[in-house]
Amino acid sequence: MTPERTNKVLQNATLAIDALGTHGPMTAPELAVALEMPRPSAYRLMSALVHAGLAEQSADGSVILSSRWLHLGDAALRGMAPWFHSDDVLEQLRDETGLTVFLSVGRGNEAVCVRSLHGQNFQVLVLKPGGTLQFYQGAAGRGLLAFGEVDPAEYLRAAPFPAVTPHTLCTAEELAADVVRTRELGYTVSDEDVTIGVAAIGVPVLDGRGGALAALSVAGVRDQVIGHEAGLADILKSAAARIAEASLPVD
Repeated sequence: MTPERTNKVLQNATLAIDALGTHGPMTAPELAVALEMPRPSAYRLMSALVHAGLAEQSADGSVILSSRWLHLGDAALRGMAPWFHSDDVLEQLRDETGLTVFLSVGRGNEAVCVRSLHGQNFQVLVLKPGGTLQFYQGAAGRGLLAFGEVDPAEYLRAAPFPAVTPHTLCTAEELAADVVRTRELGYTVSDEDVTIGVAAIGVPVLDGRGGALAALSVAGVRDQVIGHEAGLADILKSAAARIAEASLPVD
């Protein structure tokens, strides 16, 4: 098989996996429509995914992603934060605040969620393990913009960014001021800038050199967060310090 043919096969397989992950069970005709490919090609593609163990065929003929992806996804998330061994800290944080807890790491210009624990109102929250926020969005994204490796001035050259809600900080001026405020306070406040009715507080998990390993945040309905920022930030900073301490190599 030529390199060009190999690349095309891999590209189609990736598109099919993404489609199954987004839409759930699909038949070959449905996949053909979604990917704008001939039906015979869709049948061959689905058969190959099933044969490789990456998909499973249901009794009705539709195909779903196999349980193998659970293992692969968990391994990928662990690989993004190999230093993290503090699930008990996240559980304590969730129990103490009653809010949903997120641990996110920076990748490119995104904050990638690698851990989440549901709080009392998890149904209103959209960020799940593997999910992402841009650096101008949310407590995790804006916290990593302020404390992470990306140069904020360089990042903000691409502003203004598209608004997610009427409260999203979009302009370079708004976000530059937010970076200054976040560094002064040591925490980030997200007030309905990603999801209406939802607010969050985030702090950096710092390594021994003062760089950000990750962003630790809690989120819930707005009334649970706004008006309680300082107290929640203190709890988060304590939890972040425990995570950072556990991540340091033992001499």
